[in-house]
Amino acid sequence: MDGKLKTPMQLREIIVITDGRSNIGDSPAGAARIAHRKGIIVNTIGITDSDGAEEPFVELDGIARAGGGICDIIPLPRLGYSVQMVTRQSIQMTIERAVSRQLQKITGCSMEDIPPDSRARVLEYIQRLGDEVDLKCVVALDCSGSMKNKIRTAKNSIQDLLISLKARKGRSYLGMVAFPGGDGRDSRVVSTFTDNFEELAVKLEGIKAGGPTPTYAGIMLSSRLFEEDNLGLYPAEMIAQRQIEAGEHLPQGGNENPFIL
Repeated sequence: MDGKLKTPMQLREIIVITDGRSNIGDSPAGAARIAHRKGIIVNTIGITDSDGAEEPFVELDGIARAGGGICDIIPLPRLGYSVQMVTRQSIQMTIERAVSRQLQKITGCSMEDIPPDSRARVLEYIQRLGDEVDLKCVVALDCSGSMKNKIRTAKNSIQDLLISLKARKGRSYLGMVAFPGGDGRDSRVVSTFTDNFEELAVKLEGIKAGGPTPTYAGIMLSSRLFEEDNLGLYPAEMIAQRQIEAGEHLPQGGNENPFIL
């Protein structure tokens, strides 16, 4: 083998942005669990009010846990930074989990068990793969009535995310789901996957806030976007195994046996 991947691989993520708990529909954590079983990571970002109360965001922590993702609770001015940070951290965490599983399977050792020099090479590999693997991400945005004075900031943060993703070596695509969806709908697709900044910016302008918070519906619709656009997609767990099949090795050092991931 020539050590190069023959098949495109992509990580799949959902980022739920909301300012409160769901108040209509089924359990959002249940929806996140369904998505995670399909190889999709579900992250959550909760926007706090000035009083900083975090009680309503216990639900968001449960969603992230069920979806294998990250939960971040932040004030509105930090939303743009949080969206980018959560995306980057989730990519690295997902790849590290996959590599760690393969390491355990192949060598019988955990990351903590291997020598420091070897561990450093594994971590370098994870960081490189995190920048090179393709990414498809859906932002599920709470458009309920309480979000009216936050929608503009949320739109800007999504546009900034797309710009930041363009700096990655791997291809990045962003989709967008609004919940509720307006006109009596509990959710709607604002944009299918795109890497076109101008196209997404135009579609974001059509978002209006109003109504309840059907978080379950938003996560379920986000998950279905991947099913409708699944050519070449692989769950995160398959990344390291595909590297094995491709014959890709970590760089060797000294007389140590190489780790094949």
